Amino acid sequence: MALVDGGAVPLRVPEGAAGPAVLVKNLYLSCDPYMRGRMRDFHGSYIPPFKPGSVIEGLGVARVVDSTHPGFVAGDIVSGMTGWEEYSLIDKPEQLNKIQQSDIPLSYHLGLLGMPGFTAYVGFYEICSPKKGEFVFVSAASGAVGQIVGQLAKLHGCYVVGSAGTNEKVELLKDKFGFDAAFNYKEEPDLTAALKRYFPEGIDIYFENVGGPMLDAVLLNMRMHGRIAVCGMVSQHGMTDPAGIHNLFCLVPKRISMKGFIQSDYINLFPQFLDYMTKHYKDGKIAYLEDMSIGLENAPAAFVGLFSGGALCFGCINCLSSYFDHGISSSDVQCLKDLKQSLIDPNILENDLEIKSRWNFTDIGDNGGICGFTGVECWHPNENRVLSLRLGNLGLEGPFPRGLELCASMTTLDLSGNNFSGPLSEHISEQMPYVSFLDLSNNSFSVRKRNCELPAINLSRLISFNVAENSLFGPIPDSLQSFPAANFMGNPGLCGAPLDKKCKKRFRVWIHVRLVRIREMFVRIQKPLHRINDASIIGTSAGFILGFVVAFYFPHKLFCGRLQPYTFRVCG
Repeated sequence: MALVDGGAVPLRVPEGAAGPAVLVKNLYLSCDPYMRGRMRDFHGSYIPPFKPGSVIEGLGVARVVDSTHPGFVAGDIVSGMTGWEEYSLIDKPEQLNKIQQSDIPLSYHLGLLGMPGFTAYVGFYEICSPKKGEFVFVSAASGAVGQIVGQLAKLHGCYVVGSAGTNEKVELLKDKFGFDAAFNYKEEPDLTAALKRYFPEGIDIYFENVGGPMLDAVLLNMRMHGRIAVCGMVSQHGMTDPAGIHNLFCLVPKRISMKGFIQSDYINLFPQFLDYMTKHYKDGKIAYLEDMSIGLENAPAAFVGLFSGGALCFGCINCLSSYFDHGISSSDVQCLKDLKQSLIDPNILENDLEIKSRWNFTDIGDNGGICGFTGVECWHPNENRVLSLRLGNLGLEGPFPRGLELCASMTTLDLSGNNFSGPLSEHISEQMPYVSFLDLSNNSFSVRKRNCELPAINLSRLISFNVAENSLFGPIPDSLQSFPAANFMGNPGLCGAPLDKKCKKRFRVWIHVRLVRIREMFVRIQKPLHRINDASIIGTSAGFILGFVVAFYFPHKLFCGRLQPYTFRVCG
């Protein structure tokens, strides 16, 4: 596998083509284990081998540049088989699927909503025929297919255990994907004993992804009438002398069903799969992660990582293309302009190196002019498309920055170690839907007074989150409780998991009466109490306020219209 400069190509479907064709600009390419099998001439394969010297072929998401097929026009976003190259001429466009753009990342059409997701759906529901309460084991569970199988099993009411090759992946399975348990198979000297430990009553369903010794150990631990869906055997890929299976006889006395399958045989189920998966993803019931490699030059390393254990999860290659070149470019520029206006940069008085002076938007053009700005990383040096904003430890001040929703493709935001203050945005999930790394630590961020708690942050790609050392208040949302406790320390008002500080069970209105509020109350009650002397006014008012506060701290609501004007939600 080598990267080759193919030179300039005309961005038109060639005249005189044998039939309708489509020219596409590739946006995302998928790294899949099945491709390893195409690198050798294996007569029993369901797909032909690659031809030496030809372009690597795989699944991708692309934008149509030119078309002579009546079903496609320039600008359409499609998924299907394409080449590992910047531009591909598709001479069988009927195999392409149009993508209706939505709030789901385009790359997910190669994973969650693509072949891996469909494989998981077919294998689990059609091959395994699951029943609620059954015991399910998934090997290679952090991979593109495995992570989805485990979540489908949990949605179905099963007990799920997964295996992976690193401790990081094991934690990911439990914390991100909701597996009941997981283990690092490399740290288990006896796989049979390990499975017995996790499944003392045996395994009902095994979703097979690795083969070899793991399959042998599983066979000894299967329950009566168990089912095994054979999706792949990644541990055997490339072996000239694959390991044999010694415990196949277990199939007979235990009446085990073991079946291999190919997802394309069930293509009639794809529409219902798409509806099912889209709904559950949008409802927050299915999480998904992908390992994104940037640039075709990194494709070989990404592919090797699938088999060496280097890939964290699903492998995807971003081809550094912009499917809405001008739209994304202009919005990202405006994002930085709005952000700059909302910042206070004290360093401008001391030197000429920081944001206010370095972010100069004069004559930036469309070819990466913003990529040299302090703290800005772009998807490509010649494209005004923000990948990351790393503005940590710059001494910046101001409220939570404005305009971030215009950096539509941003994956990292680091504002740590500054002097930002004021409430966090309540719409972070909508503003930055693709952010994986979010660091807001060591500032003075607070929460809005009308709800007095940390806003819910539901970011499906979030891998790292840190708000330590701020002025945040209230219970930590469920969506953030999987992150380490250290990432929430230094906020005296935060409570709940993962902190070792329980939230008090009381009515969710904190009443903090400040002097200005007391003065307002006095004005309101002066008229009905005008016959009472000054001392009585003070005593009666103080008693009224004290009684009101005590009443609201009891765990039941007061439905009194006359008391409503005196309800204040203030965070101290």
